[in-house]
Amino acid sequence: MAYFTAVLTPDGDGWRSVDVDLEAGSPDELGDVLRGAVGDDALVVAVLEREDEWFALVRTDGEDVRVFVSDAVAAADSSRAELFAELPPAVPASAGAGAAADDAGEDGDDEDDGEDDEDGDGERADGAGAAAGAAAGVLDDAWAGDPELLADLGCPAAVLVRLAASGADPSAATVEVGELLGFADVLESLR
Repeated sequence: MAYFTAVLTPDGDGWRSVDVDLEAGSPDELGDVLRGAVGDDALVVAVLEREDEWFALVRTDGEDVRVFVSDAVAAADSSRAELFAELPPAVPASAGAGAAADDAGEDGDDEDDGEDDEDGDGERADGAGAAAGAAAGVLDDAWAGDPELLADLGCPAAVLVRLAASGADPSAATVEVGELLGFADVLESLR
């Protein structure tokens, strides 16, 4: 199966591609490469796809590197596995996954930091994963990372979560994201 990668940065009223060789590595290593290609504080978005399996988005605009992958299980078996190895699992409340997550925040229940989401048998102890999966039409959330990494640019977390949960073709998913952010034409020209 083939990989597709594109690195994009804002350029005046639109986006332009940046010629960067994205080697496999950790998020910090990839962030260093991206910052080196466009300038330390410039916004840069990398789009990665594994044909018929998953898509990932990487963003940096300074020191922070934020990553979202649509299917962390499939991505863990790829040559890019190191990029996704330490991503936190899907957290429905941060993704706006539905009313159940919203209600939990409104009734005053304190939420933990997500470090103790499992009860030892691989299931979420609070049942939030099952509720969010049912709301999204899937049994388990396979995505991982930060679904809000592009929210301030016009792609809400709910869109990324929906695209991941739907099992959409990775190229169709990234084109939809590109349409929201304004880089779909540039992305398609690189294919």
